Amino acid sequence: MLPIFEQQHPGCVGLFCFDQSSNHAAMAANALIASNMNLNPGGSQPALRDGWFMDGEVKIVQKMQDKHGVPRGIMAVLKERKLWPEGRFLLQCKDVCTSTSCCAKTLLANQPDFLEQTSVIEETVKNKGHMVAFYPKFHCETNFIERYWGACKRLARQRCDYTFANLRIQVPLILKEVPLGTIRAFHRKAWRYIDAYHKGLEGPLAEWVVKKYKSHRRLPPHTVEAFLTLKEKET
Repeated sequence: MLPIFEQQHPGCVGLFCFDQSSNHAAMAANALIASNMNLNPGGSQPALRDGWFMDGEVKIVQKMQDKHGVPRGIMAVLKERKLWPEGRFLLQCKDVCTSTSCCAKTLLANQPDFLEQTSVIEETVKNKGHMVAFYPKFHCETNFIERYWGACKRLARQRCDYTFANLRIQVPLILKEVPLGTIRAFHRKAWRYIDAYHKGLEGPLAEWVVKKYKSHRRLPPHTVEAFLTLKEKET
């Protein structure tokens, strides 16, 4: 994906948008994830990348392995950060955590370096100098590619003889067959939904406005204001 974009658009910065699938949220094997760590050094915990913490105004890089390459435990990491409390401290709450410091794993997970940890896909794109955005969960109408997949599946059902061998032939052809103009129309419609939600419309009102106004630039402000006023009166 990135090599193709950079070859087709040299010198440009791309904005890559992804839906909220579990694959897109996957972390690197050495990502700073407190739940993967043990209380004490070693064991089956993975070797994590270096973390950091602030000592006053000084940013200190913290090694997550000792000089022998053994992964450090949560206790040692928190003690170095001067966050390990006196007395008994649970590794993890048995029930739902009640605060950001109720147990060792939650306390470490809420430190800035752990909170800023991103997925593999986000790290990869940003390291290349591009931008990343993720669509809201369960809002497929804001993702134009869902309409593209729908168009492809409709063609596939028309031509498929329900054998895997036939699908292997048809799918590559179908993916190229949806016209570029149609894909752009899907994209404009997705942006109309995004615009409607951004301006406070929801449910049937958003559906009606998106179908009524075809502008790819904006929804009429006076229409949005009228709908919101009507909604306030009804509630």
